[in-house]
Amino acid sequence: MEFKDFDINGAELKLDADSRVFTGYASTFGNVDSYGDTILPGAYKSVIAGDTMPVMFYGHDWSSIPIGKWLSMQEDEKGLLVTGQLTRGNTKADEVLAALRDGSVSGLSIGFSVSKDDYEERVDSAYGRTIRNISRLYEISVVALPADSFARVTEVRAEDIAGITTIRELEDFLRDSGRFSRSAAQGLIARCKSLFNAQRDAEAEEKAAQRLLERLKKLERSL
Repeated sequence: MEFKDFDINGAELKLDADSRVFTGYASTFGNVDSYGDTILPGAYKSVIAGDTMPVMFYGHDWSSIPIGKWLSMQEDEKGLLVTGQLTRGNTKADEVLAALRDGSVSGLSIGFSVSKDDYEERVDSAYGRTIRNISRLYEISVVALPADSFARVTEVRAEDIAGITTIRELEDFLRDSGRFSRSAAQGLIARCKSLFNAQRDAEAEEKAAQRLLERLKKLERSL
């Protein structure tokens, strides 16, 4: 799963404190984000056409009770416009409402996934994608730090690491998973070393492997 943040204050957030309803953009089209990705208009059509609305959390905390529900989502020329309502009697929702009213919390972040057929790698950059379709939109969270330059994940599972079989998949994983637990980071490093040994003779992977080795050295020093 991947996450992308957007500043809903910058998107002209509208909040009705009495009804606890707020509106803002969960995603915008056409811009190149901090991951080098660009989401194209129409990317959310299949998600909108589905029967299930994404879940509303604060800070991608899947272990908590949702703080509200999303009432609607639609695409316009700017991006994915969403309207949500915070739950009455939910302590965290009350805190979020106060923070939204105060302006101290001003971000939305989507938790989504794409398949390999949903995007194309950018040819004008060392990383990044042009995303034509969002396969699944699991949740839209209210977040405190919309300008985070690193992708955030709630959990890095052992099976996710074990499923990496190529250097390219490893690059994607590192890009999309900006935060690791100590054990997850150590497991990833072990998996990386195994991949490098298996593919050390592949000339096409040489440059990618060198970039990853440099990143791994930094990661090991931080543990």
